[in-house]
Amino acid sequence: MWNQLIQFAASIIQGLYSFTHSYGLAIILLTIGIRILIMPVYQRQMTSMRAMAQLQPKIKELQQRYKGDPQRLNQAQMDLYREYKVNPLAGCLPTLIQLPFLYIIYDALVHFRYVGSSAFLWIPSMSLAGSHYALGFVLPLLAAATTFWQTRISTPQQSTDKSQQILMSVLLPVFIGYMAWQFPAGLSLYWVVSNLFAIAQQYALVGSVSGPPAKAEAKP
Repeated sequence: MWNQLIQFAASIIQGLYSFTHSYGLAIILLTIGIRILIMPVYQRQMTSMRAMAQLQPKIKELQQRYKGDPQRLNQAQMDLYREYKVNPLAGCLPTLIQLPFLYIIYDALVHFRYVGSSAFLWIPSMSLAGSHYALGFVLPLLAAATTFWQTRISTPQQSTDKSQQILMSVLLPVFIGYMAWQFPAGLSLYWVVSNLFAIAQQYALVGSVSGPPAKAEAKP
């Protein structure tokens, strides 16, 4: 099944190329199509993350109330999430949703047989890693920067400890930038466009989750 999906993705890229005459534009259009496909799931998760940020004042009250009783604190938090129908793991899901698509696109692009020139903007070939051409650092930097931006606006800062904030806000973008330096430019382009689409969607739907939390609506 995976091989069929990979071949299907490659055929879509080739079909888009026959229409646009640019592999770069073909990858961008494919990326936008994938983001539109997962938009309903992403929208639900972003809404859940916003609700999570709104509950932070109540969570802090529980932390003070059950400061010496971790078991009761955990149960009280779970009850609060259940009452407001909030998924505390929502922040991880948008990235996890992308992973199957990323795997398919990765395999499709790594083994893709380009017909003719695959140059795009300053990139001499979509098959080259950033370390193999001049200005190859630009796309990895964009991958790292957009990952940092998306993480900052989609992670409730009030609900994460310092170590988790460092992991998500610093180490993850650095890791993505390094991988983009090693991977083919086509895959890096996919990641950058996907991030930019997600950032625009985030602001259009619920704004920045990392900002000050709004007061949660009272339940009857």
